[in-house]
Amino acid sequence: MAVEEASLVKSGDTEADSSGAPLPPVESGSSRSGPYVSGLIAVMFWGTTPAATVLVAHDMPSSLIGPSRLLLAAMFLLPMVLLLRPPLPTDRGGWIAVAINGVIGFGGSFFLQGLGFSRTSTSHAALILACAPVFTSIIQHVLSRTFPRTLWLIGSAMALCGETFLIGARSNGDVFGSGTMVGDIIVLIGTITVSIGYVAGARASARIGLFGATAWSIIFGAALVTPLLPSVLEAISGVTVVGGGALFFLAVFCTLIGFAAWFWALDKGGVSAIAPLQFGQPIVSLLIAVIFLGEQLSTSIFAAVGLVLTGVYFCRKSA
Repeated sequence: MAVEEASLVKSGDTEADSSGAPLPPVESGSSRSGPYVSGLIAVMFWGTTPAATVLVAHDMPSSLIGPSRLLLAAMFLLPMVLLLRPPLPTDRGGWIAVAINGVIGFGGSFFLQGLGFSRTSTSHAALILACAPVFTSIIQHVLSRTFPRTLWLIGSAMALCGETFLIGARSNGDVFGSGTMVGDIIVLIGTITVSIGYVAGARASARIGLFGATAWSIIFGAALVTPLLPSVLEAISGVTVVGGGALFFLAVFCTLIGFAAWFWALDKGGVSAIAPLQFGQPIVSLLIAVIFLGEQLSTSIFAAVGLVLTGVYFCRKSA
């Protein structure tokens, strides 16, 4: 979720951090490997999100998984915020960006992921999420009133064709796992909300920095779902060790540690060098689906993988 937040604050061919300052040059030797390792750790965590969500769904209503994840993440994040005191927005635009990122980017996407991941296969969810950069670029082009390059149009068309093929190729029993079309569509809508959060997060980050934008957005989103706290606590009290461990993993590793590792990697390694690592996220999810969840990958899903990943690659290449 962090790729576009950083990539959207580039100016020309010069990379910049969220405040607009040029990123430091990447040094050679062992210092160069650190950002890549950090980025890969984040990608590994994010790649497990669909499978971990499915495990939680065995123990609690899918509608409460997103709020539970968000509230738990905020609980662990709050002491850090009180200690470090990241800056708050100072203008109306900054507050709007934080609110949109918190409500839609975190709250909305976590809620829809909880609903959708439990109703589709991990392999489907992985490939649908892989299209987030395409939706982010579409939103950014609309807001900036710019026309994309030809290569971007080709790439986005390929990726969206792959998504359509993935969701629709269910005849003759050609279903990859136990997914449903409804689950796929929910995950697709959730991916769009993630993309809205990317754009809003980029604008908030430009004002108060990556950590401040993410921290306040999570807390803002958690505050919105606080009325659900009694239901969340009741649901958590009944989870098994496996379900509770998966929820903890989602809140702490996939959300807090994952974002921290990714932001550090982007800052130290540079956006152009680190961003392509996110291509590995759907691969991680697919491996988990096959090895641990026993999902079968047909020739249809391999075709969808090729279309989606090639399309996203062309979109990034044209940026």
